[in-house]
Amino acid sequence: MKLNKLSVVTASVLLSTSVMAQALVEREFIKPVKKVSKYTAQKVDFGSYKVERNLIYIPKSVASTENIVSTKGIMAIVRTDSPVQLVSKGTLVRNTFTDVVSPLSGNISLLLKQGVSVQQVSDETGLSVVSAYAGTNLAVVKVKEGQDLIEASKQLKASGLVKVAKIEVLEILHKAY
Repeated sequence: MKLNKLSVVTASVLLSTSVMAQALVEREFIKPVKKVSKYTAQKVDFGSYKVERNLIYIPKSVASTENIVSTKGIMAIVRTDSPVQLVSKGTLVRNTFTDVVSPLSGNISLLLKQGVSVQQVSDETGLSVVSAYAGTNLAVVKVKEGQDLIEASKQLKASGLVKVAKIEVLEILHKAY
């Protein structure tokens, strides 16, 4: 009988010690899981890019130091009071996936439909031809002074002359670490 009581007491002491040790480990070493906020999709202007209408890209030498957001070489990204209205060469865009701000080149890369020439596209849309690659359906056009890149891209797609029209962004895609 004494052996039976002794084994029950020993088992209960060991069990309670195990429970106390587990509670201590959970409290000391296991951190509470932070709640992750739900991803909200950002509204984009074209592709995966959003036009930064409150930022401009100017040389560092003429930029006011209190308005500089960041610098890239001799150029500075500066906050402006008057929002950008015309999306053209040099307009800044933010990649919604990488959150990198980059300027636009002012060019639109095209994949022409079969039997359509780049000159035909230029005549119909008023865009200037930068280059056409012989033997392919690839071409590059640019907007003229006063033309909006996004509107020109939409016009190209609506014309039925091109399969794909992509606005060129001067973004560094690969970085060495």
